[in-house]
Amino acid sequence: MAVAQVPRNFKLLAELEKGEKGMGAGACSYGLEDPEDILMTHWTGTIWGPPHGNHENRIYELKMECGPNYPKEPPVIHFVSQINLPGVSQTDGRVDPNYVAILRDWTRISAELSRNPRPKEDPLSLEAALIAIRKYMEEHKKLPQPPEGSKYPMYK
Repeated sequence: MAVAQVPRNFKLLAELEKGEKGMGAGACSYGLEDPEDILMTHWTGTIWGPPHGNHENRIYELKMECGPNYPKEPPVIHFVSQINLPGVSQTDGRVDPNYVAILRDWTRISAELSRNPRPKEDPLSLEAALIAIRKYMEEHKKLPQPPEGSKYPMYK
């Protein structure tokens, strides 16, 4: 039995409302890059660096793109703030989805959710992606980092 899919814009509107009201995780925030973006494609996010390592007391800025097939396909995520992290391009900050479990498994999880009722908390969202990236940063907290405030050249 197939379960009805929530249209892309309805899902993104719900995510926007949650992000704007600060109802999400305290260590991450997100919102539309341009409030006039009626397609809700371009988003910005921040991750507060995990404690007890080289990310502590840093705020990392990210850009996220929700393509036309979101939420069936994961967002494309780039760090604006320079970071030394496996799976993050040192030229443009793009996060390789193969390094972050939720991004790697997104399409499979989406297919499973289309066949089964949704859990109370949506496992596929911009917030979930940011939280997963922060957890991944925590796993690599001892890596040396670029100077605080550094940005990838395309964002300077």
